[in-house]
Amino acid sequence: MNRIALRHKHQPLHESKVRKGSNKIKRYITIFATLGFLTNIAYAAPNTVETSTKTKLEQFSTKTGVVLIRGFQKIGSTQGLYNTSVNVQSKEFVNVSNGEKEYGITIEAFEEKGTYDKQHTSYIDFDEIDSLIAGIDYISKIKPNVTKMADFQADYTTRGDLKISTFSSGKKVMAAVQSGKHSSVSAYFNIEDLQKIKTLLLNAKKNIEVTKA
Repeated sequence: MNRIALRHKHQPLHESKVRKGSNKIKRYITIFATLGFLTNIAYAAPNTVETSTKTKLEQFSTKTGVVLIRGFQKIGSTQGLYNTSVNVQSKEFVNVSNGEKEYGITIEAFEEKGTYDKQHTSYIDFDEIDSLIAGIDYISKIKPNVTKMADFQADYTTRGDLKISTFSSGKKVMAAVQSGKHSSVSAYFNIEDLQKIKTLLLNAKKNIEVTKA
């Protein structure tokens, strides 16, 4: 399990859903984040830089010797807990020399740090959007009794290192959106707020379909 970093000193933004000073919930999230951190230490080399281009969009954008046009449109954002958020854009990349095009979306995880902010963006190819939405639907329905163990975590990961997770937090189930692998940034949500992210993905897909028509 990869690291999902969490800043513990900030208070939740939605206090109606996660009460200020809810030490028990924060303790479970701390365990969740710490386990991911230890896993990353096992796999990450010092000063690791993420340079792989796993998605079609990323491969397309690295072309040289040609003129590339990048079209983009902001679809929206969803505010998370602990001063985090997720931003979604739709993308159209065009190679002017041969008319070749690639479509997809970007999902940015953002964390406000006070002195400096952290952000990381993951690319999602157009042909991945449906499976990502289906993955969100599935893990959103998982209950703690899925295992006889005390706690659980369920993940859906894309080619571009976007990971959507649900996990137990005491008697609650919460969610996280992690962008990146070794230098990742995460946004945290109440489980019901995953539907807001799903809506953004559906809207991004519709926007691309209109653009392609």
